[in-house]
Amino acid sequence: MDGFVPNQDAWKTVRDLKRLFGARLGYCKACPFRAECIAVVKPSQAMFDGIAGGRLWCNGLVIDALDDVSDDELAEPKLRPSCGTEAGAKSHSRNDERICPSCRQAAREMDARRQAEKPKQQEQLQLDFAGTT
Repeated sequence: MDGFVPNQDAWKTVRDLKRLFGARLGYCKACPFRAECIAVVKPSQAMFDGIAGGRLWCNGLVIDALDDVSDDELAEPKLRPSCGTEAGAKSHSRNDERICPSCRQAAREMDARRQAEKPKQQEQLQLDFAGTT
């Protein structure tokens, strides 16, 4: 988080925060994980100050952002009691929600286990009848 979260003694106003961190937003330009960053940091809930998901936040509100950010990235995934399980991932999908990081990981682990448990296809014996009379 170095360089993305300000030292509380370094700034007092929104203007100070923009001056100190506005140029660092460029680091998020090519990042494919902006939505996941917001889902993990939860800036609006945590009253976050700093850079997360291609945006500069002050007290959980966006004060500056990259030109190509999407409001879809801001939607923090709904957390459920089943989160962190395969059932939780299915619940997100059924409700047409973005899957939270813990459910995404649980689904990946379950897929890997299923792949490992699949019986290996038996090699088929091929017979060559062309050479027989």
